[in-house]
Amino acid sequence: MAKLIKVLPWLSLLLLIIHAFIEGMRWQLNTLYILVILHIFLSSKLFNQWIIEHLRLKKAISVLMILFFVISLLFTYAFPVYKMPVPDGKYEVGTVSFDLIDKNRQEIYSENDSSNRKIKIQMWYPAQDVQGYNLVPWLEKDAPSVAEGVAKMMGFPDFVLSHTALVMSNSYENPPIFEGEGVWPVVIISHGWTGFRNVHADVAELLASHGYLAISIDHTYGSAVTAFNDGEITYVNEDALPEREITPNYLEYANTLVNTFAGDINLTLNQLEEFNEGKVDEKFKGKLDLSNIGLIGHSTGGGASVATALDDDRVKALLGMDAWVEPIQKNKLKAGLQIPSLFLRSHEWEEGLNNENLFFLLDENRRPTELFQINNTGHQDFSMIYMYSPLSKYFHITGELDGREGAKIQHEFILNFFDLHLKNSAKKSIDDVANEYDVVNKIYSKTTNE
Repeated sequence: MAKLIKVLPWLSLLLLIIHAFIEGMRWQLNTLYILVILHIFLSSKLFNQWIIEHLRLKKAISVLMILFFVISLLFTYAFPVYKMPVPDGKYEVGTVSFDLIDKNRQEIYSENDSSNRKIKIQMWYPAQDVQGYNLVPWLEKDAPSVAEGVAKMMGFPDFVLSHTALVMSNSYENPPIFEGEGVWPVVIISHGWTGFRNVHADVAELLASHGYLAISIDHTYGSAVTAFNDGEITYVNEDALPEREITPNYLEYANTLVNTFAGDINLTLNQLEEFNEGKVDEKFKGKLDLSNIGLIGHSTGGGASVATALDDDRVKALLGMDAWVEPIQKNKLKAGLQIPSLFLRSHEWEEGLNNENLFFLLDENRRPTELFQINNTGHQDFSMIYMYSPLSKYFHITGELDGREGAKIQHEFILNFFDLHLKNSAKKSIDDVANEYDVVNKIYSKTTNE
């Protein structure tokens, strides 16, 4: 036992070095690192002899060591390095990202008035063989920049969310696409104001594992941070959506923002043909089913998805999560969606100004459309906000429902909805999904075609 006590400090140091090599240093464990070094120092013969003569100091150091250990535990609990949900489809998932430039639009949110609109997209797809390919981080190779940008946007010091850069995804970097099963339906994902493309990576991985090609967009200057492949980094432009309370023409700003996001979706739709022709990446040649394209949008991205689908008949199905349609003029909503649509609403948005235009749209829709509410959820629960901290609900950033449980419910709705309308092969009806969960209420339903 005495020998074990003597080697324990050095064993702790060895474990610390292994941890630093494998995972990297984490600020949450800084006090633990200090504790290990302090433990080695206290174990030296010279210090032991000196400390015997200063008993009060010995007690103080012992209390300090306990305090350091407790602080490390608390920080580790508050800001853990979570694992992403593992997608349950039969395919492994590959991913790759691209910068896109819209030569037909000027960038209105940049200080450079002459620049064209530039966005980043990330694609997830069924992979043929991932042997020898590396898993990519959740935030891809620009993880540190994204982590710092999100922290900055939330008003935290840069390092507070740095642990999210350590989170690994379930996707492999650029493996071959799966061969031998025809073409893959496409689903485009549009994040909300101050979101970013990876905040819906769990949905993208789920879809890809079930035989879809999923594309998530970084809406530049509406995204918390966009780290382009060419090295450029842009942050959210908060002037794009000023505070409602102090902005008389707030809805004009909101309408411009929603239509900017919609333009990004349109640019992505236009690029699909080039992907299918192999002009952008040879492996996607002939692999996209362009007759079956769906949209998913959260908040501003949901409004943008609606605005796109109202005008573009390439879109065959739409799913909105707290879709912010308030900024869309009613004369445009009056046309109604000509495609199947499903809307999910958070408990937080049960009441609010958005509902007037939302229900107006639902009434005007010409194809089956439904609205369900997931109770005990906040607006941000339609994202991977649960990856940041379990404390989010205590600060009312999210609702009371566990984030992973909420994500599971959303995933079932999403997969069955698109399986039904893009593949004609859903395992469950939408009502069957809703009936499995006590926290889900059906709010609106129109099942007849007009």
